[in-house]
Parts: sequence; structure tokens; C-alpha cells
Amino acid sequence: MKVAVLGSRTSDQPIILPAVHDDALRLKRRYGSDAFWCGSLLGGCGGILTARVCHGRVSHFAHRPGDQCRRRRTDEDSADHLYLHQEVRRWLDKCGLDHRLELRRQTKEDWTYLDAFLPSPGLRLRFYCPYVGGRLPRSSIEIAASGAYDDVVLGEHTPVPSDMHAGRGYLFRLRMVDDRRENLWRRRVQIGSDIPGRGVEWRYLDECWITKAGLMTPVVADPAPPGRVVEPYRQPDPPRTAPQATTAHDTQRHGRSAGPTTPFQEAVFIIRDYLQHCAAHRETTTWDDLAEISGLNLRTFDKSRSLILLSSVDAATPAKEPLLSVLIRGSNGRPLPNLGDVTRSLGRRIPQGYSLADWCAEQSRLLFVLHKKARAQHSDASLDSARRSADRIDSLLAKAKKQLEYAGAKEHQELARAMKNARAWQNQWRLAGRRGVAHRTWWARRENGQDNPVIALERAVQRFSGALLESVRRELVRAACRGETVTVADLFGPQGRVASKLPAAGLVRTLVRAEGTVTDDVPILSALITTDSGDPPPEARAILARLGFVRPVSDEVLGIVWRQEHQRAWAAHATPPRDMPPRRIPRLGQHTP
Repeated sequence: MKVAVLGSRTSDQPIILPAVHDDALRLKRRYGSDAFWCGSLLGGCGGILTARVCHGRVSHFAHRPGDQCRRRRTDEDSADHLYLHQEVRRWLDKCGLDHRLELRRQTKEDWTYLDAFLPSPGLRLRFYCPYVGGRLPRSSIEIAASGAYDDVVLGEHTPVPSDMHAGRGYLFRLRMVDDRRENLWRRRVQIGSDIPGRGVEWRYLDECWITKAGLMTPVVADPAPPGRVVEPYRQPDPPRTAPQATTAHDTQRHGRSAGPTTPFQEAVFIIRDYLQHCAAHRETTTWDDLAEISGLNLRTFDKSRSLILLSSVDAATPAKEPLLSVLIRGSNGRPLPNLGDVTRSLGRRIPQGYSLADWCAEQSRLLFVLHKKARAQHSDASLDSARRSADRIDSLLAKAKKQLEYAGAKEHQELARAMKNARAWQNQWRLAGRRGVAHRTWWARRENGQDNPVIALERAVQRFSGALLESVRRELVRAACRGETVTVADLFGPQGRVASKLPAAGLVRTLVRAEGTVTDDVPILSALITTDSGDPPPEARAILARLGFVRPVSDEVLGIVWRQEHQRAWAAHATPPRDMPPRRIPRLGQHTP
């Protein structure tokens, strides 16, 4: 066995044992006897390896007596996926670009490819691990040709159809080469530019760069065909220094990832975070609660899937700390029956003489003490902010509902979306409260890092301009200036100048709202609305009543009042304005109808 990892069974730091005696002995003395592991990312058993330095034979790593391992690949290229990740991460850091890297499998045996997501300039790159070579599944070639990724870097010997070169005139390939520095063997990445008629020309990854269109190499850039982007991309803002995760374990250790994750990985992040929060609040949780907050249907998980999930949750827990899984209870209030299998899968044991319930109770108390400080460090401010949002959400919803009745199409859509999100947030807040203080505080802290729907609703309410009402008033004033009248169809309808249909408030309420305050010196602009024959519309009496005037009993009186308001509106908006004739209808309370 030529390759191990340093530090722990879940480490992503590969190390190659030199074949030469002196170099191997130097490496062993540098790191010590217990530093080498048969890592899980190498497909190994997770046991400690011994560096056997030999005279006359090839030096190698060996398992300790009694260890059983089914690791399939043990040669020098078995860690190429880890070296690839290290090289790409270092290279992107050197380019000054934010990035999210994720190793993915397409088979159970091998890590097949590395995905790189660059939020600025918004690129998706895929690097296929070279040791899969010509064994890449056909779907990989289809992905390379589909355009789903801005650049797909294939293996050195991966056969491709002849028409794959037709689009850009070249392909990128990848290989790993040996490199010896500081008396250590390692592997480095080379990118090959496969150009028809020229073969494949190789350059180290450090010589390549990122453009706004994708990956670029010196070979492809010189000479550059017209229209091809070859200038290095410069990120406008300084790159974030957040650590990058390669695996589920590292992602748990560093926090939630910035790039795409699978639903299972997302559930691992959420469950681990929530269990730490429960420990800080000295509370346990249930399997059903975890099913609700994780987004996975955990109730359908069999024993093996539950074991994989809980082992992933606690994979990042230091060896000297209690497992977070001890806080999970079943529907009967007892610890999970497969908790013993979880502890054994992580290399731990329940001490003899302890029952599962007693051991869980003791470990839970240790967790409460360990996470006691975490409660004071966060959550109170987030919870107070969430409470303030919950206190004002009802009034905001009521105000938005009133505005919705007078909103145009665009404002109606924005308000309706904001109200829907705010109601969903309100329901989640109430549900979180029914699950206890720990859950509500955790939920508030999680929501605090996202766009608050209550704040979004408040902004939508504040942005409401009443554009539709302004349009109604503007059309009525325009008609008054011209000495004309308008019909309802002129304002609302397929050919309407205001909107294609009436708002939800209806014609009467919309016109009254557009009028504003009508005093004795202000004409009733709504009186300019008539039927096609020039008579008052059917809603005329309701409009007058809502504006505070008496309802005319007869149609004849209504017509006189309506025509008189025509004259008043035309006079008030004439150029220059004229004296308005007297109003022919009293206000309520001044005369009896």
C-alpha cells in the first residue's frame, strides 16, 4: 500500500510513501508512527497504518495485526482525487476567486469528478479524476457535450467522438504527474489542450487561468481566434476567506456550504446544527422532530440508512466529546435502539456495566455542560428580532391587504408574493414555538441569516405607490382639461388607458380613493364618467354617498347634479381657470335627503 492520509481516518491530506529507504525513513521520522491512516476518502477501513521502511524491498504502508480492510486501490494514483482537490483549491485562491469545490462519486468504488462552482463570474467547471481514464461512463461524455458546464476537463485517455472538437476547436484533458519537493512525493495537475492536428499539449495548472467564459490555457490562447475571450477574469470584490469543504465530513466541520449540496448532505448540516443547539439549551429532541426540520422523510429510513445518517452527523465530532446522537429520542422517549451501532461505526464503545439509557443520560449531561457557553454567545438577539417581526406581522398583513385592492398588476403581484411568504413565516414561527424554546431559538437563528419575509413585506408596503390610483386621477384631470367626459371602458378594459381590468376594490371604491378629499372648492372628478349615451353611470349614487353627499332620489335630479359637476370640473381645470358654478347637491347632515 503506497498511499495513506495524515491525521485521522476522515482526513483529506494524502501522503505517498517513497520507495527508497532513506526517503521513506525521513518521512516516517517527520510525521511519527501514528500519523498515517487508511482513510475513508481512499476507500479504506479507517484504521491506523504502519510505515514499513525496507532494505532491498519497496517501502510501504501496512495495517496492524487483526485489521481487516477491503480497500480496492492502493497504488500511487489512488489519492489523485485528493491531490486534484488540493491543487484546484490552491489555484483558484491564487486567481483571487470565490469558489465552492465538491468531490462526487458516480460509482461506489471511485471518486469520479470534482465540481467547481465560481459565483463570480458565475461559472461551473467539472474535472474528471484521471484514474478513471477510459472507464468514464457514457453519460460523462454526454455531459461534456451538453453545455451544462462551462468547461468539462476529461481524463488523459478518455475516448471522445470526433464531433466533440467542432464547437470550439479544442478539448481540455487532465493528468496527474509525480513531483518531488522537500524530500516528499506528491502528485500535480497538468491540463492538456487537445487540438485536432496538433495533438495534446500539456501545461501545469498554475500556468492556466480563468476568463469570464471559462478555463483558458497558454496553448489555446496563443494565437487567439477572433471573438475568443482570453483575458483573465478579475473578481470585483475581494474573495471570501471561508474554508472550502471537499466532503460531507469537512462540510460539517466548517459549516454550511456555499454551493449546491445533495438533500442528504443538507439534512446532515441541519441535524448537526440543531443537535448542538439542543445541547446548548439542555434539551433533547425526537426522531420525528428531526424528520420535520431536515426535509427528509426519516420515518421511512430503515436501520442501515439511519446508521449512515447518524454516523455522518457525528463524523465531525472530536473523539473526546460525546456524540450528538445521544440527544435523539424515539416516540417512546427512549434512546434510539441503533445508537450502539452508531457508536461502534465511529470507533467508540459503550462502557461495560452501562445500559443504553444510563449511558445516554450521562453523555447528555456532558453535552449540556460542553455547550453551555454557546447559548450565551448567540441566539438571544436572533430570537428578539424574530419576536419583533412576529409582533408586527398582523398589522402589516392587514395594511397590505387593503393596498392589494387598489394595486396594479405589477404591484399586486409583488404584494401578493410578499404576503404569502410572510404568512408562511408566521406559521413556521408558531410551529417552532410548540416544539419548545430550543427549537424556536434555533429556528430564529437560522432565519436571521436569510432574507426576513416580514421585512420584505414591510418594504413592499412602503414601496406601494398607488400608481393605479394616480393613473385614474390623471386621466380624469386630462378629460377635465379638455372639457370632455369618459366612460368606464375608457379607463378599465381591453382598450383601457389605466388597466385591462378593474382592481379588486371595484369601481366605486377605486374612484373614491382616487378622488381624495372633496371640499366645496374641489369638483367631483368622478362625475366626468358617463355611460355611452352621456347619462350618469349606475354607480353614481354610491359614489356620491361615499364622498359624503346625499343620494338623489330621482334620475332627473341625479342627472342635474352630475352635469353640474361636469361644469365645475371643466371650469376648475380650464386654462386659465374659471369660476366654478355652485354645487347642486348638499352634504349629509346639512339637509335631509
